Amino acid sequence: MALLMMDDEEDDRRHFNYEKIVEQQNLSKKKKKQLMKKEELLEDDFQVNVADTRFQALYTSHLFNLDPSDPNFKKTKAVEKILEEKARQREQKQQNLAKQMQENEIGKTGNITKKSVDPALSMLIKSIKNKTEQFQARKKLKIK
Repeated sequence: MALLMMDDEEDDRRHFNYEKIVEQQNLSKKKKKQLMKKEELLEDDFQVNVADTRFQALYTSHLFNLDPSDPNFKKTKAVEKILEEKARQREQKQQNLAKQMQENEIGKTGNITKKSVDPALSMLIKSIKNKTEQFQARKKLKIK
C-alpha cells in the first residue's frame, strides 16, 4: 500500500535543467539581484558523491579527464568538486610514493642483508679476483 501512495508524493522531486543553471551562474551581480527579488533564480543544489567507486575512472584514467579549455566545458559546483577531489587524490598519491621511497632508503641502509648467491657464480667471482690479484702482482714485479 505504501508503494502505491509513494507515486502521489512528487513534491520533493524537481527536474534538473542544466542549461538554466549554467546560464544563471554566468549572470552579472545586478541581474542576479533582480532575479533574487523576483525569486526566479534557480539554485544549484546538485550534490556529487566524489567517493563513489563507480566514478573512480574520472580520477585515475586519462581517458576521462575534464578539459577546461574545451568550448563545451561548463564550470559548475559539481565539476569544481570533481576537480578538487582529483587534485586531492593526486597529492595523496604523491605523498604515499614519497613515503615509500623514504622507507625503502631506510630499509636499505639499516638492514644490509646478504642475498644467497649461486655457487657457480661465487666460484667464478673468486677465480676472477685471484687472476686480477696475480696480474697486479706480476705488474708490480715488472715495474721494479
